Amino acid sequence: MLTLEFAPDGLLRRFSRDSRGVTAIIFGLSLIPLVMMGGLAIDYGRALAAKERLGRALDAAALAAASSPDLTEAEIEERVQFYFDANFPNGAEGKPSSITVVKADKLIQLSATGIVPTTLLQMAGISTMPVDAYSEVTYKQKHIELVMVLDNTGSMSWNGKIDALKSASNTLTGILFDQVNNSANGEIKIGLVPFAATVNVGADKLGSGWIDVNAQSAIASEDFQAGVNVLTLYNQITNRDWNGCVRARSSAYDTTDAAPDINLPNTLWAPYFAPDEPDFNAYANRYASDTGYSGSFYDYNARQRYVGKYNNLSVSGGSGPEFNCPTTPVTPLTSVRGTVESGINAMNAAGSTVIPAGLAWGWRVISPTPPYTQGVAYNDTNVIKAIVLLTDGTNDVGGGLSNHNRSYYNAYGFAQSGHLGATNGSQATTVLNNKTSTLCTNIKDEGVRLYTITFQLADGPIKDLMRDCATSVAMYFDSPSNEQLTTIFTEIAKDLSNLRISK
Repeated sequence: MLTLEFAPDGLLRRFSRDSRGVTAIIFGLSLIPLVMMGGLAIDYGRALAAKERLGRALDAAALAAASSPDLTEAEIEERVQFYFDANFPNGAEGKPSSITVVKADKLIQLSATGIVPTTLLQMAGISTMPVDAYSEVTYKQKHIELVMVLDNTGSMSWNGKIDALKSASNTLTGILFDQVNNSANGEIKIGLVPFAATVNVGADKLGSGWIDVNAQSAIASEDFQAGVNVLTLYNQITNRDWNGCVRARSSAYDTTDAAPDINLPNTLWAPYFAPDEPDFNAYANRYASDTGYSGSFYDYNARQRYVGKYNNLSVSGGSGPEFNCPTTPVTPLTSVRGTVESGINAMNAAGSTVIPAGLAWGWRVISPTPPYTQGVAYNDTNVIKAIVLLTDGTNDVGGGLSNHNRSYYNAYGFAQSGHLGATNGSQATTVLNNKTSTLCTNIKDEGVRLYTITFQLADGPIKDLMRDCATSVAMYFDSPSNEQLTTIFTEIAKDLSNLRISK
């Protein structure tokens, strides 16, 4: 006989309250979605990381392909794959089996889809997650206005430096012009300012309105008695005409791009005329006899200022009123490649070094204000303005000279004349360095990119000056060899290309 025995009331109550089995069941049932959620977060994070790596690699590949717009489609695909592989870790998750390359007008589009294997999501039957990336690069650069301010002094004739400079300058010019199909639309404009102790703006500028043809400025008669016009002296010399070289303006205007004003004579540029110096060995530029001078024998200044010696004078040799003046004139900003190359190839080395004379004219060539007006406004965001300044020497106008002029003649005249505010050539170097620094600051304040190069130069202070002049330390290049100079100019050309990721 089956006997049923009932448990005491307390035991029944404990059994009715016991939920341990239910909790285990509920926890077991909820564990699966919790694991799934955690797995989703982990695998999604891995997919995002793979997508980011994929995007960076595509960006690098697109930029590399766009840097050479003349490549064929096959060459573009080869370059894309090379740079993608170099920037995507070998064996990294998400690496695609192929990349789609589309080349349109001045545009390269890359896209790729990769696969990331999952970990915990495999429990839910999801074994992979797709990732994709897209990169678009335009290689239509902003318009560029570039002026090369290049040392043409006598030391550039040593060891083939002037030829190396011509080659490097032509390389830079070619790279920039090769990037545009039609330079006539102004996408690329390049100017050239060869400099020595002064700058040649071109003899054709005599009637421009900004040359002091009437000798009204404070500079015009500095080397002669008041009222003497050096253009008249040129007319008296039978075999020389003014060739286009100019003096620096007075200190209120020599480190600015202030426009010339016919009503303000000191804003005009006085024609350059290196006086015949006294007939003694201590003087470098003797090209006319002092015969006819009747003043004190030892009054060297009076001898020098005597103008009767120029009447019907025929100058022989390399000296003369153009002493220390470069023969190659300024090339204003132009979109005609051949014009720039002709100016480069015409450069030759002679004279001493006055960096601020060259740099000031480089600024004026790129400035939107007269005397040159080919440059656009400084605030035009569609244009990159840049100056490349190269020198192979220090500011030097003859610091060791002991004659009464205390320097060679240059854009600032003689040291003793007062224009520069120095009493000898050594002091002149300090003043010229300060003017160089002021010009660099003023140019950079207008948003002009300034690249500087000291070419095979050992002097410390000038290196510091040129380094500080550059827009950034990375835009200063120190003492390259002849062969390295072309590499530097190529780097500058690539920097100016201004490639940018558009999407």
